[in-house]
Amino acid sequence: MTAPKTNWEIAEKLLGEIDWVSSTMGYCECPGRNNHSTSNGKKDCIVYLDRIPTIHCVHANCKSAVDTMNRKLRPAILNPDDDEGGTLRKLTEDEKARIKERENSLRLRRRAAKSLPKMLRDYAWPYGQILADSPVALSENSSNHWRMLLSRFPQDDVVWIGGKFDSGKPEHAAHFRRVEEWLQKSSMTGPLICPASFKNTSCARTNDNILARRFLVVESDTLSRDEVGAVFKWLHAGCDLKLVAIVDTGGKSLHAWFDFADCEERLDDLKHILPSLQCDPKLFTPSQPVRLPGVLREGETVKMQRLVWLAGAEVSHA
Repeated sequence: MTAPKTNWEIAEKLLGEIDWVSSTMGYCECPGRNNHSTSNGKKDCIVYLDRIPTIHCVHANCKSAVDTMNRKLRPAILNPDDDEGGTLRKLTEDEKARIKERENSLRLRRRAAKSLPKMLRDYAWPYGQILADSPVALSENSSNHWRMLLSRFPQDDVVWIGGKFDSGKPEHAAHFRRVEEWLQKSSMTGPLICPASFKNTSCARTNDNILARRFLVVESDTLSRDEVGAVFKWLHAGCDLKLVAIVDTGGKSLHAWFDFADCEERLDDLKHILPSLQCDPKLFTPSQPVRLPGVLREGETVKMQRLVWLAGAEVSHA
C-alpha cells in the first residue's frame, strides 16, 4: 500500500520546488510568471497550506493562472482520496469566511508590495543617518552593547542567550537566566539572543516554553542596509510602532527591535505586509534567535555585532 502524500509533496508536485519557511507557508514560482509585467522577486509568490490552501502572487497580470492553480491545489489537498477527479467538496460557511479573510489579507500584501518603491523614497533612512539619529550616544567601543539592549527587558525576565545549538538538553538550562543575572556577568560570549521571556524551568528554546513576547524583530535579507531603514522608519513613524533598538548583525543585515505590545494587535496584518516589503517572515516565530550586540560574529571575517540606534527610555512591559 502506497503511503499517502503529505501536503508539502502535493503542493510541490503542482508548483515545483517550494522554499518552506514554516510547516504551512512557503515561496514558490508563480504559475503565471510569464504574464508578469514587472521584474520578479524570490518572495513574490507565496503558498499557504493552512485553513484553505491558497497561492498568492503580488503581481496582478497572473491572476487567471493563479486562480486556475488554486482550483487544482485545493481539492488535491482537501480531497486527496477523491475518486471523481479531485472535485472540491462544497465549502462550509466557515470555510467561505476563511477564504474571504485570507483574500482580504492577500490584497493587503499586494498593496504593501506596490508601495515599497514609494516607501524607500519617502521614508529613506540610510545607515549613516540611523547612526547619527540614535537618541542614546553609542560609542565605537561596543563591548557593553549587550548590556544596553538587555536593560530593555524587565529585570526578572528569563532570557535565553547562547549559540545555535545551546538548547534542548538539561545542561542548556544555564543559557536561560534572569536578566539581572546576565547583567552581573563581566562579558558575554553567546552570539544569539531570543527576544522573549521564558519559563524559569526551561532548557529548550521552544515556543511552548515562552512566557511572554517582548519584542518583534524585523530584518531583510534582500534590502541593503541603506534601504531597510526606510521600512524601520515607516513602521516607527508611519505605523506608531515603538522602535527600541537597531542592531548591526556584523553581516549584511540590520535588525530592528520593536516593542511587541505595540505589534500584538496588528500581528496578523504585519505577517502579510512585512514579507511583501522583503522582510524575513521567520522572525515571526516567537522562539527564533537573533544577533546579540556587543559580541563578535565569527565567519570568513570576524566582525562585531553592535547597536547602531537605541531608544532613550526603557520600554515598559505589562
